Amino acid sequence: MAEALAVVGVVASIVQLVDFSTRVVSRLDEFYSVAKEVPKSFRDIKTELPLLATTLEQLKGAIDSTSIADGSKKALVPVITGCNEQVAQLDAILEKTLPETKDSWRTKGKKAIVSLHHDAKVESITRTLRNYIGILTFYYAAASSTLKPLTDEKLCKIRQWISAPDPSTNYQKALKLRQADTGLWFLESDAYNKWKTAATSPLWLYGIPGCGKTILSSTVLQNILQHCQDDPGKVTAYFFFDFNDLQKQDPEMMVRSLLCQISQQSIKIPASLDALFSSSENGQRQPSTHALLEALRSMLQELPQVYIVLDALDECAQRVELMERLKAMAGWQL
Repeated sequence: MAEALAVVGVVASIVQLVDFSTRVVSRLDEFYSVAKEVPKSFRDIKTELPLLATTLEQLKGAIDSTSIADGSKKALVPVITGCNEQVAQLDAILEKTLPETKDSWRTKGKKAIVSLHHDAKVESITRTLRNYIGILTFYYAAASSTLKPLTDEKLCKIRQWISAPDPSTNYQKALKLRQADTGLWFLESDAYNKWKTAATSPLWLYGIPGCGKTILSSTVLQNILQHCQDDPGKVTAYFFFDFNDLQKQDPEMMVRSLLCQISQQSIKIPASLDALFSSSENGQRQPSTHALLEALRSMLQELPQVYIVLDALDECAQRVELMERLKAMAGWQL
């Protein structure tokens, strides 16, 4: 019953937002009919709002046909709420700047000048809405996707070509060594919850060898995997460096592993990975580390939310190269 109510809530929010967006577009049309000219920032938002309405209508259709999982519906709630907030801010700005037919030319001129002062705010709203539209489009694409990553022939061929080591063996080994409730103190900490919820928030854990960092990493990873379950917009990738495995001491293998894991959770063959494969003569030669990193960056940009967990950095044999890779990734600020 609760799940049914949640679905109704999402659908009702979508219908309300579509109606709100349509009314704001009508106000912009009225703005143009009276002022005969619309500031550039308002013209941009006028393009985005119909796109937002169309995307929302598509999502509503997918929800009505039950092709969107419950986890995705739950993830849509804050996005729709955020869209509503942005459209409401835009509506308030229009209230202050929209000239009316009865206004004198002087009043219309004053309102036109006032509208210019809101350009920066309107541009910020436009950028935010574009981001939300991208997320909404992703979820609609996920609902419509027919890709089966584990059996898709081309994707399997690409992953075989990347030939990355499997970090799940390290994860499973650490889980077996972990005692019940180990690391709960960390999962309940402010630092962890900030990392988990805030965008672009790297968190560095350090300690002497043997103090339990890998066990703690497995605790974090288990928590994140559960958090991302049933939501295609939340993706987790991880890597365990390992003194006992030469392949798991190489920072390039870390990048290759992240590429493979993200591709396994994708709703389509990532365009950047497909392009990399094609430019390497369909797997006849290997790409550079820079090309692999660029493909990873592009793949991450296509996803609403990605968690990356890296363990035992001190067991990497090429630490300078590793730090260069991590510095580059942190610098993306996605």
